[in-house]
Amino acid sequence: MAIKDYDTTIRLKPSKTVLTFSYVKRGNAKLDNGDNIGAIEDYNEAIRLQPKSSVMLTVAYLNRGLARFNMGDTMGAIRDYSEVIRLKPKNVILASAYVHRAAAKSKLGDTIDAIKDYDDTIRLALENTDFAAYVYSKRATAKLEISDNIGAIEDSRTAIHLDPDIAEAYGTRDDAKSNLGNYAEAV
Repeated sequence: MAIKDYDTTIRLKPSKTVLTFSYVKRGNAKLDNGDNIGAIEDYNEAIRLQPKSSVMLTVAYLNRGLARFNMGDTMGAIRDYSEVIRLKPKNVILASAYVHRAAAKSKLGDTIDAIKDYDDTIRLALENTDFAAYVYSKRATAKLEISDNIGAIEDSRTAIHLDPDIAEAYGTRDDAKSNLGNYAEAV
């Protein structure tokens, strides 16, 4: 239903701001429905309409990055997340760009740069403990991948402290302890 409403708004050719908003919102609806190609087309149009920095522009780049990542275009996703970071939006969008870029870099095996992006995300996300716990857990996993077992344990502990229900952190912590020979503690 939302897509049809945005189709109507777009056909009516409203102001540039409303049109940009409508393309972003329709793109979001398409992204939620798994239509990554349609979402990318809408985000491209929003970006074309809104060449100067704005919230809608950063959301269009961020979500186009998600759609590209979903389609396996990891490098395209990294470029979009990097553009969001370059635009320096508010903390929530900026933190999202860093965490998504970190995940994309991890997927490409660029774990060291992924950890740097997780570091930047943590600096931005400290007021949101659930999000910070998620990021600590992801950074712990990245550290485990490069055999930084102590770092993985520390980040896992922080994630668990912030959110005791974050299951991934327990597994990462136990794997790191096991790698260090602490089998009794890795249970």
